[in-house]
Amino acid sequence: MESLAELAARLDRAASTMGQAGTTLAGLDPGSPAFGAAAPGRLGATGRALHALFAGAISARAREAAAAGARLADTALALRWAAAGYLDVDDAVHGRMSGLDRHSPPAAGGDPT
Repeated sequence: MESLAELAARLDRAASTMGQAGTTLAGLDPGSPAFGAAAPGRLGATGRALHALFAGAISARAREAAAAGARLADTALALRWAAAGYLDVDDAVHGRMSGLDRHSPPAAGGDPT
């Protein structure tokens, strides 16, 4: 089974990958000439409209990837906090248990610590 620290590290790597994907997406626009925007008349107008749609969609996907990466990084941080909390509880229980004689039960109604 994967530890919480290992899972948090995997989430950090996924967050980084999503951030890189957002940056990569932003650089994918080939420019309006690739859509025929320089052509005269209706063909050029159609090319410019297509390019505007393409650029808007790529920009939106880049923002979404960056936002998803940030959410993954936040999740990794929260997981690390939870893991630290579990370790604190484990340490506290271990400290309490180390003083007990494990072969005899605590006195009736008594405090086991």
